[in-house]
Amino acid sequence: MTALSPIPLPYSRHRLVFVPEAPMRLPGFAGSAWRGGLGWALKRLVCVMRLRPCEGCPLERSCIYPTVFVARPDEDASKMRKYARVPNPFVLDPRHPRRITVGPEDRVVLDLVLVGRACQQIAYLVRALEQAADSGIGPDRGRLRLRSVHPVAAPWSDAEGSSEAQAMRAEGTPIPVPPFTPRVELALRTPLRLQHDGALVRPHDFEPVCLAMNLVRRISMLCHHHSTTELEVDFRALKAQAERIRLLETELAWVEQKRHSARQQALVPMGGLTGRMVLDLSDAPDLWPFLWLGQFIHAGKGTTMGMGGYLLRSMTA
Repeated sequence: MTALSPIPLPYSRHRLVFVPEAPMRLPGFAGSAWRGGLGWALKRLVCVMRLRPCEGCPLERSCIYPTVFVARPDEDASKMRKYARVPNPFVLDPRHPRRITVGPEDRVVLDLVLVGRACQQIAYLVRALEQAADSGIGPDRGRLRLRSVHPVAAPWSDAEGSSEAQAMRAEGTPIPVPPFTPRVELALRTPLRLQHDGALVRPHDFEPVCLAMNLVRRISMLCHHHSTTELEVDFRALKAQAERIRLLETELAWVEQKRHSARQQALVPMGGLTGRMVLDLSDAPDLWPFLWLGQFIHAGKGTTMGMGGYLLRSMTA
């Protein structure tokens, strides 16, 4: 069997390596701190309207900040108008251990994932993250210096590209999907936060259909709002297949974590599922591309902060 056609969603992954200027503590939920720093720095970097609110700004549909960081649905769109929120086209994926003290001899690694048209804005995003790091990250507001930027092919790869100049020119390519694998192990790298019927999905009530349809919606919306090619799918048929996914093994637990919300001026719970599961996809072959792509763009809530990352492993003998 040959690889399946890729979903038409350009993708790029770049690894940013930072060096602390002095000993500092990294936050336990580092993705939240990086996201907050990115938003602060990106708006100051690109806004030409004196940092006015984005909603109602005449440049809202063309400015990098609202289209990448606070994406909103297009009121004139002919499709997907029922969704009140649009997934942002980036993921910040910290690669260093949680709750750690680091110093100038250490390296702090952050992977930046971009999809769709956002791949073309890599230079702005990297510059904003560099400014955020220089302003201070974490409880100590520790300052970090950007040492290098390299493209990385996949979330499980440590292989880096050849040069910073080549990395900054990368525009993203669709992800090829390997041949269908009917039985896979799905191991969660970061907490997975899912909702079903308005309630959080806990370990005892997890069903594969919830994860599968979350990915279908997420990828379809990313294609619709952030790519140049529409993804035409039969949601009803895909849901019917998703309901036939069998959960062969499950070892799930719940981990609680909190992030600081600048808007609410409060700590917000952001717990999620951790662990592993084995899925039988024999009766759901059309969902294989969505599950494969989910490894690269994450699933569930909090994806921009690195939540919902997972890896697939074939269990076929």
